[in-house]
Amino acid sequence: MTRLDGSVHAARSEPTGNLRVLWISFLAFSLGFAIWGMFAALGPFLIKWYHFSPTQALILAAMPPFFATAVSIPLGILADRFGGRLVFTLLLLSLCIPLFSGLFAESYLSFLFLGMMLGLGGASFVVGNAHVSSWYPRSKQGTALGIFGLGNIGIGLGMVAVAYLITHVLGGPAGYEPLPARFTFGVFSGWRLIFLIFAIPTLLMALAYWFFTSDSPHKQHKGVSLREVAAVYRSGKLVWLVTYLYWTAFGTLTFFAATMPTYLVDQWQVDTTQASMVYTALLVVCVAVTRPLGGWLADRYDALKMLGWMFGAATVLALLMALQISLAVELFAIYALALLSGASAASVVKLIPTYFKHVGAVSGLAKAAGAACGFTMTVTLAASKHLLGGYTAGFVVWALMNATAFYIAYARVGFRHARTLH
Repeated sequence: MTRLDGSVHAARSEPTGNLRVLWISFLAFSLGFAIWGMFAALGPFLIKWYHFSPTQALILAAMPPFFATAVSIPLGILADRFGGRLVFTLLLLSLCIPLFSGLFAESYLSFLFLGMMLGLGGASFVVGNAHVSSWYPRSKQGTALGIFGLGNIGIGLGMVAVAYLITHVLGGPAGYEPLPARFTFGVFSGWRLIFLIFAIPTLLMALAYWFFTSDSPHKQHKGVSLREVAAVYRSGKLVWLVTYLYWTAFGTLTFFAATMPTYLVDQWQVDTTQASMVYTALLVVCVAVTRPLGGWLADRYDALKMLGWMFGAATVLALLMALQISLAVELFAIYALALLSGASAASVVKLIPTYFKHVGAVSGLAKAAGAACGFTMTVTLAASKHLLGGYTAGFVVWALMNATAFYIAYARVGFRHARTLH
């Protein structure tokens, strides 16, 4: 029976869980996010090697998240229609194509296309989220999806791995100092082998996903058309309210991961390497480690009430950042926001299977919004600096976004009369 809010009454028994699906999905998601973060780490090196401008390097780094935004919704719909096992396997196999082609990239346009295609790694969240949730009962979905969401740490691991491999192991192109190319593979040498290093485990992960996971027998939608799955977007305001909550929660990661290095260097004169490889990596860790905790708490307590408290605290922290009192205060506010981001994102993810049958479709919309928020706020912060000479206005806008999310969760806007799945 379909409800007015788009949810469906399910009389069938709930699944009991599947640890193999959970952990393989977590590993695949972590690898996908590591690939997603590759170009953010490569940017400074490409400036030196190919004489790209900083603006060109930023555009390259923006390509993976942009493409992840574009493909998240259709991938979520496909995961609902055909099952997470098939769609995730095909996604991983598709990622191997741009990774292997990276061995041949030379021109700026080729790097631009390569960076865009690697955005498929960021979209892996949507498929894995739908797959994992299909195997767990509603009472345990928050915990399971929180553990799965810990794969966010892949961004930081990917950035650190790329920088370490270039500076300590592989080296750059011929004539690049301080570390020339050390290793060769056929006609390829130096830094290009990074693509091969990532491509091989991606191919192996695709095989592991196909042979060692399975779709839940309890939530198959093979008799449902793509149009019926996509109809959830027209089901009412609830789907858009959940999407906005995820826009703000996950947007903290995409926003600060993109702007933190530049902000710390420009405003606080932090060393460039430390800003990217230490401070930003720690931000990603903070977001990742609280996702399981947020999911676990959402299983045991009122998720909306918890979100109200977290978005309220985030509003205060964003206003504290706007004051720009000192570097120590800014770092405290940033990392506190990151910890809240992981927990709140996991709580929002818990809401999706609670109110909606087509988890992949709604997760795709939410993931697209979370990625798009990072770009929107990055542009806002850049405009604040360019037009007003400082970053204060940008952080005030971020505080207002969190205040809006606080009001939605605290007042239960759209949720008071919504029916949950049974």
